[in-house]
Amino acid sequence: MIHTGPVRRRLAVVFVALASVVALGASCSSDDGRSLPPADPNRTTTTVSTPVVGQPSEEIVEPGAVTFTLSSPAFAEGGVIPAAHTCAGAGVSPPLAWTGAPAAAELALVVRDRSAGGFVHWVVTDLDPVLLGFGEGGLPEGAVEAANSSGSVGWTGPCPPAGPGVHEYAFVLHALAVPLSVPPGATAEEAAALVEGASIAQAALVGTVAAAT
Repeated sequence: MIHTGPVRRRLAVVFVALASVVALGASCSSDDGRSLPPADPNRTTTTVSTPVVGQPSEEIVEPGAVTFTLSSPAFAEGGVIPAAHTCAGAGVSPPLAWTGAPAAAELALVVRDRSAGGFVHWVVTDLDPVLLGFGEGGLPEGAVEAANSSGSVGWTGPCPPAGPGVHEYAFVLHALAVPLSVPPGATAEEAAALVEGASIAQAALVGTVAAAT
């Protein structure tokens, strides 16, 4: 006589074990929260270099963010600075306008001649961060001018020496996290370095002047 009971019981155990393995495999293939979701193009960011004289800084720009920009009604980016603002004319300071300035304690301006070793033409501090610019030949109330590399205080117009070539003048507006105090008697380079060292964001505009012939 053949006894089949124990055999059937062993087969049942095998079937239960196989079913458990299949179920475990299915649960491992499902999303257990440890896999990365696909990238959302609406939440990406772009790293850009701010166009400043000296060491470029990097910032993360969120989509739709307002860009900190500097411009002038007198000349376009890379354009010729009118003679009225140079030693060939009246030599008055040019008008400037800006948009997108970040939250700051104050704004400050440094103008350098890139083609003459960073010669400082203008340093202006204590610009109210709510301002959007100023006009030709003047500054808003409360603004403070420091020395320039010519030895005077305030704006000194471009006056490149005779010779071939075109000089580039970088107007850089800086946002400062804390108010800046330039010590009395500070040189143009010292004042400019103080501003540049305290800067948290910059907007730049470059103008050109051809050397005298």
